[in-house]
Amino acid sequence: MKLVALCTLVVVLSCPALHAQESGGSAAERKSADSGYTMTKSPMGAVLRSALLPGLGQWYNESYWKVPVVVGLGVFLIRGVVVENNGFLDYRDRYAASITPENSSGDLRLKQLREVYRDNRDTYAWWFLVLYLVQCADAFVDAHLYDFDVSETLSATVLPAPRGVMLQLRF
Repeated sequence: MKLVALCTLVVVLSCPALHAQESGGSAAERKSADSGYTMTKSPMGAVLRSALLPGLGQWYNESYWKVPVVVGLGVFLIRGVVVENNGFLDYRDRYAASITPENSSGDLRLKQLREVYRDNRDTYAWWFLVLYLVQCADAFVDAHLYDFDVSETLSATVLPAPRGVMLQLRF
């Protein structure tokens, strides 16, 4: 259900007919039209790809080494959510079964374990949300910096100096 809602949101936000205002494009597009420079990669395209499938924006930006990092962390966090949720459900049922007319508060150890599993599950879920947002932001920034010149003529070197260190920049 959440996947359907996410896909619907992506489709609705990407429809140009639904935008409230017409404009001459974004500031980057207007600047590129003035200077004749066009970006090789689309930042919004990268974000939408990352939003649709984590790691796809990094693949689009040709940062192939980031894809297994994003996917691996995502799988680890989702697995953590599933394992902790299964533990929560198990101890929830055990605690509910321990409540009797003679013991209306149930087994407090089972209640405490239920809460531990729920807290751990929620922590994994929050970290997955952080990973999701960071990888979307990374795809956006990486698309903007795709054409950035990092040739060998650019360098920064830290050198020892008489009173500390010196930073040497070469262009």
